[in-house]
Amino acid sequence: MQRKTLLGVIVFFLAFTAPTLAHDFSTSYSLIEAEGPEVRVMLTFSATDFHEGPRLDLDQDGRVDAEEFEAGIDALFAAIEANYRVSAPNAPLTTSLAEYSLTAENVARIRVLYTFETDVRDLSVVSTLDRLTQENHQHLLQIGEGDDARTAVLDSGYPSIDIDYATGIPFWVTIRDFVELGIEHIFTGYDHLAFLLALLLATTTLASLAKVITCFTLGHSVTLVLATLGVVALPPRFIESLIALSIAYVAIENFVGRTLVHRWVVTLVFGFVHGFGFSNVLRDMGLGQSRLASSLFSFNFGVEIGQLAFVSILFPLLLYIGRTRWKEHVMSVSSVAIMCLGFYWFVSRAFFV
Repeated sequence: MQRKTLLGVIVFFLAFTAPTLAHDFSTSYSLIEAEGPEVRVMLTFSATDFHEGPRLDLDQDGRVDAEEFEAGIDALFAAIEANYRVSAPNAPLTTSLAEYSLTAENVARIRVLYTFETDVRDLSVVSTLDRLTQENHQHLLQIGEGDDARTAVLDSGYPSIDIDYATGIPFWVTIRDFVELGIEHIFTGYDHLAFLLALLLATTTLASLAKVITCFTLGHSVTLVLATLGVVALPPRFIESLIALSIAYVAIENFVGRTLVHRWVVTLVFGFVHGFGFSNVLRDMGLGQSRLASSLFSFNFGVEIGQLAFVSILFPLLLYIGRTRWKEHVMSVSSVAIMCLGFYWFVSRAFFV
Protein backbone atom coordinates (compact mmCIF):
# COMPACT_ATOMS: atom_id res chain seq x y z
CA MET A 1 0.00 0.00 0.00
CA GLN A 2 2.82 2.42 0.83
CA ARG A 3 4.51 1.71 -2.48
CA LYS A 4 1.27 2.36 -4.41
CA THR A 5 0.70 5.59 -2.52
CA LEU A 6 4.29 6.61 -3.14
CA LEU A 7 4.05 6.00 -6.89
CA GLY A 8 0.75 7.87 -7.04
CA VAL A 9 2.30 10.92 -5.41
CA ILE A 10 5.25 10.82 -7.82
CA VAL A 11 3.03 10.52 -10.90
CA PHE A 12 0.98 13.51 -9.70
CA PHE A 13 4.18 15.44 -9.06
CA LEU A 14 5.48 14.74 -12.57
CA ALA A 15 2.19 15.64 -14.22
CA PHE A 16 2.09 18.92 -12.32
CA THR A 17 5.70 19.92 -12.97
CA ALA A 18 6.23 18.52 -16.48
CA PRO A 19 5.70 21.82 -18.34
CA THR A 20 8.33 23.52 -16.17
CA LEU A 21 10.86 20.69 -16.36
CA ALA A 22 10.61 20.56 -20.15
CA HIS A 23 12.62 23.78 -20.54
CA ASP A 24 15.55 23.52 -18.15
CA PHE A 25 18.18 25.24 -20.26
CA SER A 26 17.81 27.89 -22.95
CA THR A 27 20.58 29.32 -25.13
CA SER A 28 20.95 31.50 -28.22
CA TYR A 29 24.01 32.77 -30.12
CA SER A 30 25.10 35.74 -32.17
CA LEU A 31 28.13 36.29 -34.41
CA ILE A 32 28.91 39.99 -34.95
CA GLU A 33 30.95 41.40 -37.84
CA ALA A 34 31.51 45.09 -38.56
CA GLU A 35 32.74 46.64 -41.81
CA GLY A 36 32.67 50.39 -42.30
CA PRO A 37 29.26 51.73 -41.24
CA GLU A 38 27.62 48.29 -41.38
CA VAL A 39 27.24 45.68 -38.65
CA ARG A 40 26.10 42.18 -39.61
CA VAL A 41 24.71 39.94 -36.88
CA MET A 42 23.95 36.25 -37.39
CA LEU A 43 21.54 35.06 -34.68
CA THR A 44 21.12 31.32 -34.03
CA PHE A 45 18.50 29.79 -31.76
CA SER A 46 16.01 26.95 -31.42
CA ALA A 47 12.83 27.71 -33.33
CA THR A 48 10.76 26.22 -30.49
CA ASP A 49 12.45 28.23 -27.74
CA PHE A 50 10.17 31.26 -27.74
CA HIS A 51 7.88 30.12 -24.93
CA GLU A 52 6.95 33.73 -24.08
CA GLY A 53 7.43 35.28 -27.51
CA PRO A 54 5.82 34.86 -30.95
CA ARG A 55 4.24 31.41 -31.24
CA LEU A 56 5.86 29.81 -34.29
CA ASP A 57 4.64 26.27 -33.58
CA LEU A 58 1.05 26.90 -34.62
CA ASP A 59 -0.09 23.26 -34.59
CA GLN A 60 1.72 22.67 -31.25
CA ASP A 61 3.39 19.46 -32.42
CA GLY A 62 6.73 20.37 -30.78
CA ARG A 63 8.37 21.41 -34.07
CA VAL A 64 8.33 24.43 -36.39
CA ASP A 65 8.00 23.48 -40.05
CA ALA A 66 9.00 25.65 -43.02
CA GLU A 67 5.49 27.03 -43.54
CA GLU A 68 5.09 27.99 -39.88
CA PHE A 69 8.52 29.64 -39.89
CA GLU A 70 7.72 31.62 -43.03
CA ALA A 71 4.34 32.70 -41.66
CA GLY A 72 5.84 33.93 -38.38
CA ILE A 73 9.08 35.51 -39.62
CA ASP A 74 7.78 39.09 -39.49
CA ALA A 75 6.57 38.74 -35.89
CA LEU A 76 9.80 36.93 -35.00
CA PHE A 77 11.98 39.67 -36.48
CA ALA A 78 9.96 42.38 -34.71
CA ALA A 79 10.42 40.56 -31.38
CA ILE A 80 14.15 40.15 -31.93
CA GLU A 81 14.53 43.76 -33.04
CA ALA A 82 12.89 44.86 -29.77
CA ASN A 83 14.99 42.56 -27.58
CA TYR A 84 18.40 42.52 -29.29
CA ARG A 85 19.71 46.04 -29.73
CA VAL A 86 22.98 47.25 -31.23
CA SER A 87 24.31 50.82 -31.04
CA ALA A 88 27.62 52.34 -32.09
CA PRO A 89 27.23 54.40 -29.90
CA ASN A 90 24.17 55.99 -31.52
CA ALA A 91 21.20 53.99 -32.70
CA PRO A 92 21.43 52.58 -36.24
CA LEU A 93 19.91 54.49 -39.14
CA THR A 94 18.31 51.31 -40.45
CA THR A 95 17.78 47.76 -39.22
CA SER A 96 16.82 45.15 -41.79
CA LEU A 97 16.34 41.42 -42.08
CA ALA A 98 18.97 40.29 -44.58
CA GLU A 99 18.27 36.54 -44.69
CA TYR A 100 16.81 33.70 -42.65
CA SER A 101 16.77 29.89 -42.68
CA LEU A 102 15.50 26.88 -40.74
CA THR A 103 17.40 23.59 -40.51
CA ALA A 104 15.95 20.10 -40.29
CA GLU A 105 16.97 20.10 -36.59
CA ASN A 106 14.68 23.13 -36.01
CA VAL A 107 17.60 25.52 -35.63
CA ALA A 108 16.72 28.99 -36.90
CA ARG A 109 19.30 31.43 -38.26
CA ILE A 110 18.54 35.08 -38.89
CA ARG A 111 21.00 37.61 -40.31
CA VAL A 112 20.28 41.22 -39.32
CA LEU A 113 21.96 44.19 -40.98
CA TYR A 114 22.48 47.40 -38.99
CA THR A 115 23.57 50.55 -40.88
CA PHE A 116 25.12 53.49 -39.01
CA GLU A 117 25.98 57.04 -39.99
CA THR A 118 29.75 56.60 -39.59
CA ASP A 119 32.27 53.75 -39.49
CA VAL A 120 31.79 51.52 -36.48
CA ARG A 121 34.50 51.51 -33.81
CA ASP A 122 32.61 51.11 -30.53
CA LEU A 123 29.65 48.80 -30.10
CA SER A 124 27.08 48.36 -27.38
CA VAL A 125 24.92 45.22 -27.40
CA VAL A 126 21.86 44.70 -25.21
CA SER A 127 20.01 41.37 -25.08
CA THR A 128 16.68 40.92 -23.32
CA LEU A 129 15.88 37.72 -25.22
CA ASP A 130 15.06 36.10 -21.88
CA ARG A 131 11.73 37.96 -22.09
CA LEU A 132 10.86 35.84 -25.12
CA THR A 133 12.14 32.53 -23.78
CA GLN A 134 12.64 32.05 -20.04
CA GLU A 135 14.29 33.79 -17.12
CA ASN A 136 17.51 31.75 -17.14
CA HIS A 137 18.11 32.21 -20.89
CA GLN A 138 21.78 32.61 -21.83
CA HIS A 139 22.91 34.50 -24.95
CA LEU A 140 26.44 33.70 -26.16
CA LEU A 141 27.87 36.59 -28.13
CA GLN A 142 30.94 36.38 -30.36
CA ILE A 143 33.06 39.05 -32.06
CA GLY A 144 35.26 37.82 -34.90
CA GLU A 145 36.10 34.25 -35.85
CA GLY A 146 38.87 31.69 -35.41
CA ASP A 147 41.72 32.31 -32.97
CA ASP A 148 40.94 36.05 -32.87
CA ALA A 149 37.39 35.49 -31.66
CA ARG A 150 36.17 36.92 -28.36
CA THR A 151 33.07 35.71 -26.58
CA ALA A 152 30.80 36.92 -23.79
CA VAL A 153 27.58 35.74 -22.14
CA LEU A 154 24.54 37.97 -21.73
CA ASP A 155 21.60 37.11 -19.48
CA SER A 156 19.02 38.79 -17.29
CA GLY A 157 21.70 39.64 -14.73
CA TYR A 158 24.18 41.03 -17.29
CA PRO A 159 22.06 42.07 -20.30
CA SER A 160 24.56 44.42 -21.98
CA ILE A 161 28.19 44.75 -23.02
CA ASP A 162 30.30 47.58 -24.45
CA ILE A 163 32.88 46.57 -27.05
CA ASP A 164 35.86 48.33 -28.61
CA TYR A 165 35.67 46.68 -32.00
CA ALA A 166 39.39 47.19 -32.68
CA THR A 167 40.39 45.07 -29.66
CA GLY A 168 37.21 43.02 -29.26
CA ILE A 169 35.96 41.67 -25.95
CA PRO A 170 38.68 41.53 -23.24
CA PHE A 171 39.98 38.01 -22.62
CA TRP A 172 39.20 38.17 -18.89
CA VAL A 173 35.55 38.88 -19.68
CA THR A 174 35.35 35.61 -21.61
CA ILE A 175 36.93 33.71 -18.71
CA ARG A 176 34.61 35.32 -16.15
CA ASP A 177 31.49 34.78 -18.23
CA PHE A 178 32.13 31.10 -18.88
CA VAL A 179 32.98 30.42 -15.23
CA GLU A 180 29.67 32.02 -14.27
CA LEU A 181 27.93 30.08 -17.04
CA GLY A 182 29.33 26.82 -15.65
CA ILE A 183 28.10 27.64 -12.15
CA GLU A 184 24.65 28.59 -13.39
CA HIS A 185 24.50 25.52 -15.64
CA ILE A 186 24.79 23.33 -12.54
CA PHE A 187 22.08 25.09 -10.55
CA THR A 188 19.67 25.34 -13.51
CA GLY A 189 20.54 21.90 -14.90
CA TYR A 190 17.90 19.91 -13.07
CA ASP A 191 18.97 16.69 -14.77
CA HIS A 192 22.50 17.02 -13.44
CA LEU A 193 21.28 17.84 -9.95
CA ALA A 194 18.95 14.83 -10.04
CA PHE A 195 21.83 12.56 -11.07
CA LEU A 196 24.10 14.01 -8.41
CA LEU A 197 21.42 13.55 -5.76
CA ALA A 198 20.96 9.93 -6.84
CA LEU A 199 24.69 9.35 -6.42
CA LEU A 200 24.83 11.03 -3.01
CA LEU A 201 21.92 8.99 -1.67
CA ALA A 202 24.12 5.90 -1.78
CA THR A 203 27.36 7.66 -0.79
CA THR A 204 28.06 7.15 2.89
CA THR A 205 31.74 8.04 3.38
CA LEU A 206 34.06 10.89 2.47
CA ALA A 207 36.26 8.44 0.56
CA SER A 208 33.41 7.34 -1.70
CA LEU A 209 32.35 10.98 -2.11
CA ALA A 210 35.87 11.94 -3.21
CA LYS A 211 35.86 9.12 -5.76
CA VAL A 212 32.54 10.27 -7.25
CA ILE A 213 33.65 13.91 -7.52
CA THR A 214 37.02 12.93 -8.98
CA CYS A 215 35.45 10.73 -11.64
CA PHE A 216 33.03 13.45 -12.70
CA THR A 217 35.92 15.91 -13.02
CA LEU A 218 37.92 13.38 -15.01
CA GLY A 219 34.97 12.86 -17.35
CA HIS A 220 34.85 16.58 -18.09
CA SER A 221 38.61 16.69 -18.63
CA VAL A 222 38.51 13.89 -21.21
CA THR A 223 35.66 15.65 -23.00
CA LEU A 224 37.63 18.87 -22.98
CA VAL A 225 40.60 17.27 -24.74
CA LEU A 226 38.49 15.45 -27.33
CA ALA A 227 36.34 18.50 -28.06
CA THR A 228 39.28 20.89 -28.31
CA LEU A 229 41.10 18.58 -30.75
CA GLY A 230 37.90 17.94 -32.70
CA VAL A 231 38.35 14.17 -32.38
CA VAL A 232 34.72 13.24 -31.61
CA ALA A 233 31.36 14.97 -32.08
CA LEU A 234 28.16 13.31 -30.86
CA PRO A 235 24.54 14.27 -31.76
CA PRO A 236 23.01 16.45 -29.01
CA ARG A 237 19.75 14.46 -29.03
CA PHE A 238 21.64 11.22 -28.38
CA ILE A 239 23.68 12.83 -25.60
CA GLU A 240 20.70 14.31 -23.77
CA SER A 241 18.76 11.06 -24.04
CA LEU A 242 21.72 9.09 -22.67
CA ILE A 243 22.01 11.51 -19.75
CA ALA A 244 18.35 10.92 -18.90
CA LEU A 245 18.83 7.13 -18.99
CA SER A 246 21.85 7.37 -16.70
CA ILE A 247 19.73 9.25 -14.16
CA ALA A 248 17.02 6.58 -14.23
CA TYR A 249 19.60 3.80 -14.02
CA VAL A 250 21.28 5.09 -10.85
CA ALA A 251 17.89 5.74 -9.22
CA ILE A 252 16.76 2.17 -9.98
CA GLU A 253 19.93 0.80 -8.40
CA ASN A 254 19.23 2.85 -5.28
CA PHE A 255 15.63 1.64 -5.11
CA VAL A 256 16.37 -2.07 -5.51
CA GLY A 257 19.45 -1.86 -3.29
CA ARG A 258 21.75 -3.56 -5.78
CA THR A 259 24.65 -2.08 -7.76
CA LEU A 260 25.41 -3.78 -11.07
CA VAL A 261 28.13 -1.36 -12.15
CA HIS A 262 30.53 0.52 -9.87
CA ARG A 263 29.30 4.02 -9.17
CA TRP A 264 32.59 5.56 -10.19
CA VAL A 265 32.14 4.06 -13.68
CA VAL A 266 28.65 5.52 -14.05
CA THR A 267 29.87 8.89 -12.79
CA LEU A 268 32.79 8.89 -15.21
CA VAL A 269 30.52 8.15 -18.18
CA PHE A 270 28.03 10.80 -17.11
CA GLY A 271 30.75 13.43 -16.80
CA PHE A 272 32.07 12.44 -20.21
CA VAL A 273 28.68 12.61 -21.94
CA HIS A 274 27.45 15.73 -20.12
CA GLY A 275 30.64 17.59 -21.04
CA PHE A 276 30.12 16.67 -24.70
CA GLY A 277 26.67 18.18 -24.57
CA PHE A 278 28.13 21.61 -23.95
CA SER A 279 31.27 21.22 -26.07
CA ASN A 280 29.12 20.50 -29.14
CA VAL A 281 27.40 23.85 -28.59
CA LEU A 282 30.71 25.72 -28.33
CA ARG A 283 32.09 24.11 -31.48
CA ASP A 284 29.04 25.34 -33.40
CA MET A 285 30.15 28.90 -32.60
CA GLY A 286 33.23 28.47 -34.81
CA LEU A 287 35.77 29.30 -32.11
CA GLY A 288 39.43 28.71 -32.85
CA GLN A 289 41.31 26.05 -30.91
CA SER A 290 42.74 28.47 -28.34
CA ARG A 291 39.37 30.14 -27.65
CA LEU A 292 37.56 26.82 -27.50
CA ALA A 293 40.08 25.54 -24.96
CA SER A 294 39.84 28.60 -22.70
CA SER A 295 36.03 28.62 -22.87
CA LEU A 296 35.78 24.93 -21.99
CA PHE A 297 38.33 25.19 -19.20
CA SER A 298 36.48 28.16 -17.74
CA PHE A 299 33.10 26.48 -18.07
CA ASN A 300 34.35 23.27 -16.45
CA PHE A 301 35.90 25.25 -13.62
CA GLY A 302 32.53 26.90 -13.02
CA VAL A 303 30.84 23.49 -13.10
CA GLU A 304 33.19 22.22 -10.40
CA ILE A 305 32.55 25.28 -8.22
CA GLY A 306 28.79 24.81 -8.52
CA GLN A 307 29.02 21.08 -7.94
CA LEU A 308 31.17 21.44 -4.82
CA ALA A 309 28.76 24.04 -3.45
CA PHE A 310 25.80 21.72 -4.02
CA VAL A 311 27.58 18.73 -2.47
CA SER A 312 28.84 20.69 0.53
CA ILE A 313 25.25 21.62 1.39
CA LEU A 314 23.53 18.34 0.60
CA PHE A 315 26.03 15.67 1.71
CA PRO A 316 26.11 16.59 5.44
CA LEU A 317 22.30 16.62 5.45
CA LEU A 318 22.17 13.15 3.87
CA LEU A 319 24.73 11.83 6.36
CA TYR A 320 22.55 13.09 9.20
CA ILE A 321 19.41 11.52 7.71
CA GLY A 322 21.35 8.28 7.27
CA ARG A 323 21.62 7.99 11.06
CA THR A 324 17.89 8.35 11.63
CA ARG A 325 14.94 6.03 11.19
CA TRP A 326 13.92 8.01 8.09
CA LYS A 327 16.86 6.72 6.06
CA GLU A 328 14.99 4.01 4.11
CA HIS A 329 11.96 6.24 3.50
CA VAL A 330 14.10 9.06 2.12
CA MET A 331 16.04 6.62 -0.09
CA SER A 332 12.85 5.05 -1.49
CA VAL A 333 10.90 8.24 -2.10
CA SER A 334 13.85 10.12 -3.59
CA SER A 335 14.93 7.23 -5.81
CA VAL A 336 11.44 6.68 -7.24
CA ALA A 337 11.06 10.41 -7.91
CA ILE A 338 14.44 10.59 -9.65
CA MET A 339 13.70 7.42 -11.64
CA CYS A 340 10.43 8.91 -12.90
CA LEU A 341 12.16 12.14 -13.84
CA GLY A 342 14.89 10.25 -15.70
CA PHE A 343 12.38 8.28 -17.79
CA TYR A 344 10.29 11.39 -18.39
CA TRP A 345 13.34 13.28 -19.67
CA PHE A 346 14.37 10.33 -21.82
CA VAL A 347 10.98 10.06 -23.53
CA SER A 348 10.67 13.83 -24.05
CA ARG A 349 14.22 14.18 -25.41
CA ALA A 350 14.37 11.03 -27.51
CA PHE A 351 10.94 11.29 -29.13
CA PHE A 352 9.55 14.81 -28.78
CA VAL A 353 12.47 17.29 -28.96
